Amino acid sequence: MRRVKRSSELNQILLSDEERTGHLPKLVEDLIVRLGKPNATTKDSDALFSVAAIAHGKLRFLQGYTPAMLVHESRILQVTLFGTLQSNLGVLDFSLLLPDVMTIADEVDAQLTQSMESFMDVMQKAGAA
Repeated sequence: MRRVKRSSELNQILLSDEERTGHLPKLVEDLIVRLGKPNATTKDSDALFSVAAIAHGKLRFLQGYTPAMLVHESRILQVTLFGTLQSNLGVLDFSLLLPDVMTIADEVDAQLTQSMESFMDVMQKAGAA
């Protein structure tokens, strides 16, 4: 939340902390499920279908976000997740670290893709109306 509050780009839209972060628990839960899968980075189809990511994209369109803002928000999430890993290097199993980092990046990107697709779908429907 601190990183988001420092982002002049994202703060063009006035939202409460809950409106900014309400989607995160489910997206993180999806990420944890993906990390629990064996060989989580072996193929593209391992990315999870995320109802939360789709709902997030739709909500962000309705809240007035731009596509660039959605991408920026996802970048902040990745940096925050990797920062958490860095802060906890002393307790991490290094034999799992690189595959897990690859899985985290892939899952966050897959969630962004799904959010962006639903965002664009709502935008096109709004334009057609």
